[in-house]
Amino acid sequence: MESLIPVINKLQDVFNTVGSDVIQLPQIVVIGTQSSGKSSVLENLVGRDFLPRG
Repeated sequence: MESLIPVINKLQDVFNTVGSDVIQLPQIVVIGTQSSGKSSVLENLVGRDFLPRG
């Protein structure tokens, strides 16, 4: 997983050079195992329930 972070950083650099209107990358990524609370973290950051459950 640690090796993924530099790859994403390089992708962001490329897209910033090309222009963000070409493709939009997420600014927040939540990574974890199944049922570890990823959806809850995102919803708490946004302040709304918007992801499907179950």
